[in-house]
Amino acid sequence: MRYQLIPQGDPLLAMRVKRQLMGFISGFMFIVPIAISVQQGWITFGYRGFVLLVAASVSTNLAYLLAIRSRFSEHFRDPTLVIPQVLTAAALAMITAYFSEQATIVPLALFFSAFFFGVFSLGMRQYVMLAVVAIAAYGAMLALKFPPATRGTDAFRLELLDYMVLAMILVWMSLLGSYVGSLRARLSGQKSELAAALSRLKEVSIRDELTGLHNRRHLMETLDQQMERATRHDEPFSLCILDLDLFKQVNDTHGHLVGDEVLRAFAERIRSHMRGMDSIGRNSAGSTFGRFGGEEFLLLLPYAESTGAMACLERLMTATRSRPFATSAGELDVSFSAGIAHHQPGETVAVLIQRADEALYRAKSDGRDRVVVADARPSTMPAVTDRPVAR
Repeated sequence: MRYQLIPQGDPLLAMRVKRQLMGFISGFMFIVPIAISVQQGWITFGYRGFVLLVAASVSTNLAYLLAIRSRFSEHFRDPTLVIPQVLTAAALAMITAYFSEQATIVPLALFFSAFFFGVFSLGMRQYVMLAVVAIAAYGAMLALKFPPATRGTDAFRLELLDYMVLAMILVWMSLLGSYVGSLRARLSGQKSELAAALSRLKEVSIRDELTGLHNRRHLMETLDQQMERATRHDEPFSLCILDLDLFKQVNDTHGHLVGDEVLRAFAERIRSHMRGMDSIGRNSAGSTFGRFGGEEFLLLLPYAESTGAMACLERLMTATRSRPFATSAGELDVSFSAGIAHHQPGETVAVLIQRADEALYRAKSDGRDRVVVADARPSTMPAVTDRPVAR
């Protein structure tokens, strides 16, 4: 398998590797000005020191890149290792500054480049601490570079001016880092809020407003997914269509508001009973039961053969009959009829639903309050909605 320096399947790791490579490249930009300064004698550690400096820079950058790419850095609080990288680059810049005579602009630029690397990653507190450490370390370096006897020279005063500029810019970059950090936190918060809003919107889009169950759209998507699994892995499953008996009489006698109360109560009765049923609890029943339309509900039973589906429906039927439904019009007895269709290899979703629908029609025709298993193949009879059977 071909190795990928920038991983394709992990966007977060890819971003960290790309950022590290950018830091690597920015360090290489200073090789040429340092080499020129060494050749001109403006930096006094000579070519040997130049080679050692480049080797140290390359080796440390490669070590950080390897730690990030191998995910070893994820053992630490900051997987990007920004603080140690900034300190390493600052230390190399400090060494260059110590040996600089007339090219102090080069190590100062190295300093600023190293600290700019952390502007978009560090918080204000971290950045201020780094700036204080860097300013103190640079002052200590100047104290070593210029003994007391040489501190009255123009060279020392120029170095002090550079030191002042360094301190001012590091403080300014700390403020910039704080501002960027606040923007980053605000964007992160907005991103989280947007993700939560999208999640809520998605949940609303797949929920039936009246019963709180999943709606037809979600049920059809779930059925498509189950059909694909059944085809690919030869997994059995059954589709059940449940329909409340004589629901039109409830609406005509007590009104549609009472009818809505019955629908909500029935949905909760079935849902609560399903939670305690081992036969469907493992099948994520909460996402496979929902309102299909009107007083019709759909239940998808993965891994269930016709016999298992029949046993499940009979228990749900017993739970429905166990006690009346409380409504504003008083307690009402409710029952349902159901048709079960066990998935047959090669059939479409439409054919599966048609077979369950025909079984439901037979349950209605045979006296209601019963469960019928569908034939293996659908008939040519019209759809349930076209038949003159009192539901």
